[in-house]
Amino acid sequence: MSILKDTLASKIPAWRDRQSRLISRHGESTVSGITMAQIHKGLRGVHAIICDTSYVDPEEGLFIRGFPVLELTERSAEEIFFLLCTGEMPDADARQALQEDLEKRAEIPGYVWDMIAQLPTDAHPMTLLSMSMLAMQRESVFARRYEEGMARSEQWEATLEDALNIIARLPVIAAGVYRKRILGLTEIEPQAGLGFSANFAHMLGIEDQRNEFEAFIRRFVVVHSDHEGANASVLTSRVVNSSLSDLYYSISGAMNCLSGPLHGLANQESVKFVMRIRKAFEGVPKSQQLREFVWAHLNSGKVVPGFGHAVLRHVDPRYLALFHFGKRVCPDDEVFRIVEKLGKVVPPILKEHGKAKNPYPNIDGISGALLYHFGIRDLKFYTVMFSTAQILGICAQLIINRALMTPIIRPKSITTRWLQGHVSDPM
Repeated sequence: MSILKDTLASKIPAWRDRQSRLISRHGESTVSGITMAQIHKGLRGVHAIICDTSYVDPEEGLFIRGFPVLELTERSAEEIFFLLCTGEMPDADARQALQEDLEKRAEIPGYVWDMIAQLPTDAHPMTLLSMSMLAMQRESVFARRYEEGMARSEQWEATLEDALNIIARLPVIAAGVYRKRILGLTEIEPQAGLGFSANFAHMLGIEDQRNEFEAFIRRFVVVHSDHEGANASVLTSRVVNSSLSDLYYSISGAMNCLSGPLHGLANQESVKFVMRIRKAFEGVPKSQQLREFVWAHLNSGKVVPGFGHAVLRHVDPRYLALFHFGKRVCPDDEVFRIVEKLGKVVPPILKEHGKAKNPYPNIDGISGALLYHFGIRDLKFYTVMFSTAQILGICAQLIINRALMTPIIRPKSITTRWLQGHVSDPM
């Protein structure tokens, strides 16, 4: 058994016991009321999903297993995945063992590349990524062992096997899509000894003599790795997986959800906004010019992308992690300078405008700008980058769910007529 699997095996009995005791002692306790507005507005704020891997504090931002995200930006993807799964940081031996295990699993089946080559040239990069995931479902350890009749208590082990295979392969496929379909070049093979993030940077093929792109990818992966259990794409994966669909189906579903304009495209929209500003002023505008531009944008009924957050009420620490990095490596880049100016100009405007509960910049306000700085200019690929980093949190959450043998997610639907009767409003 691997160190990661051994660690999980030692913790899961206590997790199962804690869950059973909570249900048996407090099963009828009320956790969250729900308002008419919440029913009609996407269940915003309803407490309905358990997630121990990460949470967002309204004042302090994202915590991963209790660690503030700003304390983790120098950590490797392998360390983050181990932490997400087990709640503890791996020692050097455990980290190295996990890295070597992933390296052994990184070979991509030839049929995946064949399928990608056969798809239309204008197929969206996320379509290629999602279809690659579905194509590999035939290799699911979970699906095979389920057919063989594995016990429910062992399902997490098969899920872990699928997770390790997917985590090993996804950056190879993502980088291959970028090289082959966007740049029209040959893919770059993974290199032993680099680890998840450095290998991803290596396979993308960005010129990186000072290792700045590699350092950026390490931070990018950490800050996008997990973000609670009920954001749209993660929740989609949990719903699919709750039916005992394997990880390949579940993660493809998450990717499809992440591709939506209201979810994973926010960093693209932020870059587009910055590029419109740069074009309008033929470079970096003065602060007053930028204020007038933003007010005109808001008064036309549009939102400023890259600002605000559903939970946070202060600056997103993930934004700060990437902003401080950008300030060090590309302070004179025009796109970065506009992002910096927006961070100063927009919050007071949004406060005056009065419609933003959180007027401060979020992760999407900076991540795309730095991708653009490093030469990744096809904005359609940005969601692929997001999805590749997010795989760590999704896999960890689904391993834990199978360890706890959570049931299928099946809330009760109601009719509008029932709601009208409930509030005595015949309308």
